[in-house]
Amino acid sequence: MKINKILVATDFTEVADNALAHAVKLSNATHGKIFALHVVKKDDEIEKAKAKIAKQAKKFPEIEIAPLVRIGNIINEIGDAAAEVQAQLIVMGTHGPVGFRQVVTGGDAMKVITHSTKPFIVTQKKGISDHGYKNVVVPLDMSDDSKQKLDEVADIARYFNSDIHIFARKEKDSSLAVRLRNNILFAKKYYESKNINLHVTISENKKSFDQEMLDFAERIDADLIAIVNTLKWNMFGGVFSSRREESIITNELQIPVLCVNPIEVNTTSYTM
Repeated sequence: MKINKILVATDFTEVADNALAHAVKLSNATHGKIFALHVVKKDDEIEKAKAKIAKQAKKFPEIEIAPLVRIGNIINEIGDAAAEVQAQLIVMGTHGPVGFRQVVTGGDAMKVITHSTKPFIVTQKKGISDHGYKNVVVPLDMSDDSKQKLDEVADIARYFNSDIHIFARKEKDSSLAVRLRNNILFAKKYYESKNINLHVTISENKKSFDQEMLDFAERIDADLIAIVNTLKWNMFGGVFSSRREESIITNELQIPVLCVNPIEVNTTSYTM
């Protein structure tokens, strides 16, 4: 997939400025166009919002940022806006664990992410490195990995000449160990076919898998973590409760997270 259009959700805060800085770095690498989205509640707020976007864009004079203002709420509008401009990637800031449920004009961040099929890069206050997303950690376990995540990571990697670091759970059960080995072999072949550098590390199982993964990410000075969003909308319009994605996205290291929303595919066409 070529990333030629990037949508950034903004509420004009410092965190939103940083999300925009990440998008600018992405745009410089991909030559993609940036759209800055702000959602308002009433018609008479549109022009004021456009003026604020223009002011925010002046902080990044090296690139053109197109304003996009919609009426409604961020949860519903972000996916529609991404579809409208045909964006391949959405960048959004979060204020960390405390502000995670009140981010980008008050929307619940996991609902925002889950309501779109597009991949998200969720940032905090930590700025993007000069080299972009050079070291990318891809946690692999038996519950959340998919070929689609490998696809999205490969798209990022080819723009930044990234090193991909698969971090896998150590499995004691023999059948799970075989499945893990097959998944790792699949990933190796996949990334080798795309000439992407791949490294594999197995957890020690001394802490939770997620905590060991974050410790590893800190050791290698990771620039990005890639996960699959496993949350689903329920019949009442909410998201099934889970805190795993939230804890990774709002990690204390403030490492940005690529959150892939899975699209249903024919899983018999490949083995993971």
